[in-house]
Parts: sequence; C-alpha cells; structure tokens
Amino acid sequence: MEMILKKNIIIRITGGKLNTQKIYTQRNLYMRPTTSIIREVLFNWLKNYIQQSYCLDCFSGSGILSFESVSRGASCVVSLDIKKKNVINIKNNISRLLINNIQFFHTNTLKWLKKSHQLFDIIFIDPPFYLNLVNITIDLIQKNNLLKNNSLVYIEYNIKKEVLSIPLNWTLYKIKKKKDKVFVLYKIFLKL
Repeated sequence: MEMILKKNIIIRITGGKLNTQKIYTQRNLYMRPTTSIIREVLFNWLKNYIQQSYCLDCFSGSGILSFESVSRGASCVVSLDIKKKNVINIKNNISRLLINNIQFFHTNTLKWLKKSHQLFDIIFIDPPFYLNLVNITIDLIQKNNLLKNNSLVYIEYNIKKEVLSIPLNWTLYKIKKKKDKVFVLYKIFLKL
C-alpha cells in the first residue's frame, strides 16, 4: 500500500504516455516544483532530443522533471535528492505509476557528481535557490566529463541570487525569463 503524506500537493504530468497522471509530493517551503507552463516550454524545447535519452535530474525535489522525461520517451533518468521526504514521495510515485526506468538515489548531489563517470544526453539543474548551487554543479559536471557531445543542460535559477559561470563549450540554445527567474537550455559541444 502506498504511503500518501499529509499536506500533499498534486502535480500533473503535462505530456507523453503518462499525460495527466498525478505526482504526489509533500508541501515544502524550500522546494519549487517547475510549473506546468515552464515544463510545457522546456519539453517543447527538448522534443527532438528526449526520445531514448539518458537523463540526470540533479536536486530532484518532487521528481516532476524525471517523470516528465520518462513520460515523453527518455530511456532512463537518474534522479538525485538529499531530502528524505522527497525520497519517500518519489519512490511512492515510481511504484504507483509502475515506472522502471527512473534510477533514484537518496544522496548529496554534489558528492554524487564528484564520483560519477556516467555520460548523459540531458541534465536538469534546478537546486533550491537559497543554496546557490548552480555554478558548483556546472563545474562538477564539466570537470567530471558527464556530458556527451551535443548534449543539453537545462538550468533554472534566480537572477537576483546567482550569476552563472558557463563553460566556453556551452552554447545558449533557449531562454525564458519570468520575473526574477530564468530558465535556460544550453547545448554542449565537446572538442573531438
């Protein structure tokens, strides 16, 4: 029997084979699940890349970007989060929706990135804004060569809290701004 936590919020998957399915997550002051409008924009940007992709969802929170990716055809998503409540919610949602291609790790994302040698097609970076973790995450991804050639990195950040330091081989592909939030997609070209 699945455990439904008190004070749940419900997030609906916006597209793909799991379209309209519900994701349950617990209300949390520090977690900002990506809104349905922004997810629609993001996955329209990714529509030619998501099929059969290998994705990494850093700082998963509710896990909605992982679920959207699988729903829209990603072959596998590695999902990382450090908060136990988020872990419980994501595992319950994986079980309830009978998903077998999300690999979830209850871990510190930065420590995991330091040890990983996997290559990804798409990486999502959406940490809690108050922690200012975007640049250190970018640096670890770059240093550990976790990106394939022509891979994509999606970043959500607060323009008032962080100034991005982007590697030279990352090219801005798409951008959307909403008040003090910026949503960007970079395309990565590796030196061959």
